[in-house]
Amino acid sequence: MKKIILSLTLLLVGSISYSQSFSNVDVGKHKEYMMKTYKLDSKKADVYEQILSSLKQENEQLKNRRISSDRFKDEQKKIYKKYGEIISQAFSKGKYRPWSSCTQELERYHVLSETKFIPIEKMRSLYKVEHEWKKTRDQLWKGMSDELEKLKKIEELLAELNKHILEILGTDNGNWYLSYKMLIYGALDNMGKYGATYNEGYLIAQIESNYSRQRKQIWNDRPKNRHDKLQEIEANELKDIKQAVPAQIAEKWLSVNNSLLEYTLAKRYGLNKTQINQYKNAYNSYAIEEYKVINDQKGLPTSERADKLREANDIFCERVRPLFKTSSYKKWKGKRVYDFEQRVEQKTGK
Repeated sequence: MKKIILSLTLLLVGSISYSQSFSNVDVGKHKEYMMKTYKLDSKKADVYEQILSSLKQENEQLKNRRISSDRFKDEQKKIYKKYGEIISQAFSKGKYRPWSSCTQELERYHVLSETKFIPIEKMRSLYKVEHEWKKTRDQLWKGMSDELEKLKKIEELLAELNKHILEILGTDNGNWYLSYKMLIYGALDNMGKYGATYNEGYLIAQIESNYSRQRKQIWNDRPKNRHDKLQEIEANELKDIKQAVPAQIAEKWLSVNNSLLEYTLAKRYGLNKTQINQYKNAYNSYAIEEYKVINDQKGLPTSERADKLREANDIFCERVRPLFKTSSYKKWKGKRVYDFEQRVEQKTGK
């Protein structure tokens, strides 16, 4: 990855480091971990370090290619499969594949196990709970027809999964892993959204995560000058993006985020420009009603204000229904109501 200079806010992203590499790992401790985990002698552990160097180099080359996220995942899986076979030959002349079992030929398990020195038994437990969670989620995604209930159930499952991960890995390593995993998903999403390489997408995900925390803190603290502080955050975020990635990627990032609603309606729900404009007109009418309820009717009981907001939202949903295909509307409304109910709770306390 090319060296870049980021602003101080990015460098102070937090106490947890989300490095994708092994550059900060103590070499002696890493060798000791490999010998203990895979029952290697010193010579085989040294051979592994050479193999690891080649794996990292090939993986890094892949991360700098401008390809789709699906192709990236396929190509990375091939790399890990190839090196799994090489490592098996080095460890046991091909008889056993404990390294592949531990890493599941996925970078996130590889990085976690060999930078945090996680025992192989815990790695297997981690893989098991994540694998079972994915199976359950996929079954829900296919089996449940109610989009809102589906989203609620998946949120519950995710909370339960994260709880298990913290139990398996411990609080510090668990939180590190959960944050690292979110950055991986963000990087993959950014590849498609901005035409970025994986490395570029990862940097963007780090920056976005950092400034998302800052925004959340502002809204929690609600200082009197919060408007100025939020504008400062926007400016600093754009500055960091421009420093971190090539100009054409930064321009795409700015374009998408300046019109995120339009991007989402087109990419996720298939609306054309005319339909998007009609949607925005309908939303503007809803926003006026919401403002009235939140700001002009503060004297009303909380429950009544919440009911008024839901009534306005129902009217809005019916107005935009003809703009969507039936299947797309179903997905959109489920997500809309899910997000809406959370916002109502924040704005009215109910």
